[in-house]
Amino acid sequence: HMETKLTDAESQSAALKAEMERHIEGLKTELEAAHAKSIDLESSLVAEREASAAKYSELEAEKTSIEAELQDRIESHNAEVESMRENLTNIETKLADAESQSVALKAEMERHIDGLKTELDASHAKSIDL
Repeated sequence: HMETKLTDAESQSAALKAEMERHIEGLKTELEAAHAKSIDLESSLVAEREASAAKYSELEAEKTSIEAELQDRIESHNAEVESMRENLTNIETKLADAESQSVALKAEMERHIDGLKTELDASHAKSIDL
């Protein structure tokens, strides 16, 4: 009778041990799956971070390029404006020179005309005397 109880207890113990081992194996499998998922998540996070950093670098380079292009355009425009300003100054100087030459020429012509009138008057007076 005691042996039967002992045998029952041993088989219950063996069944319990087997159940515990199955449970432990199940937990190990879950842990391994969770660990694998964690590794996958970490690598996709790293990949996203790298992609994000690459995109940031790309945008930063594009920004730098646009800024440089704008600076070139501004400098080019400023050079054009300065050139136009110089041209305008040259034209104004030439115009002022032409105006003074015109005034001087007019004064010279008036003196010449006055000289011719004087000669004409003198010639007229001389012909009257004759």
